[in-house]
Amino acid sequence: MTPTAPHPDEVELLARARAGDRAAIGTLYEAHRPAALRMAQLLAGPELAEDLLSDAFARVVARFHEGGGPETNFHGYLFTAIRNRHRDLQRRAGRESPVSDLPWLLDVVAEQGQEGAGGRTDDGDPARGDPPDDRAMAALARLPEAWQQVLALLDIEGKSLPEVAVELGISPAAASSLAYRAREGLRRSYLDQLARPVRSATGECAWLRPHLSRYVRGSLPAALRRRADDHLAGCSTCMPLLGELERVNARFQFIRFSPKRGARTTLAPSQ
Repeated sequence: MTPTAPHPDEVELLARARAGDRAAIGTLYEAHRPAALRMAQLLAGPELAEDLLSDAFARVVARFHEGGGPETNFHGYLFTAIRNRHRDLQRRAGRESPVSDLPWLLDVVAEQGQEGAGGRTDDGDPARGDPPDDRAMAALARLPEAWQQVLALLDIEGKSLPEVAVELGISPAAASSLAYRAREGLRRSYLDQLARPVRSATGECAWLRPHLSRYVRGSLPAALRRRADDHLAGCSTCMPLLGELERVNARFQFIRFSPKRGARTTLAPSQ
């Protein structure tokens, strides 16, 4: 399947919505509510999904009343609003409650098992039963050598950024930028481990898998994001996987790379 052009009727509805037409806004909501609710359920669970969707849609309506909002691809815009609101709530919850002392990846695996994801053992599926340390090590091993080096200096040797700058012969600003890129690369690489392609995936499902980490991290180019949104809106296979990755991604704010004893490697709660 290739990306399709927006339906003319929806383009007209969006234009009316941006002009404040309540009937057009209501029509858009009813048309996209089923898929949006599935997304909210995957992120927040069935008990909180309605509240998450209502909150996100209220923000979309506010943008319409300001004369803003999308000109095309409403479901992609609404999906993004739901994800962003969910992340806001996750960040707020993180500030209001202490972070677990348990190794972070072990928490994730336990959650996946409770939700049924951990029981899947399909070749290449995200929760195939790999030990969490193996996935973290694989994520780290796929990073460029310079990124591995800066993570090792910061998180294994415990050096400060100024010390890392001296060690690498670069400026403190360059060391800070390198560390940022390395941590972002590690997060994306770990998400890639969860979303590795499966042999049974075909068509747009197979196309989407390698792009999911950038989709979740918000770095996928706009044209590819629209194509991903179009597919996700109607795919009952990829939507649950996206939900798993979004839940993992929501916890990245709390983590850092932290090797444990005996060369065990985990992503642990940050200090």
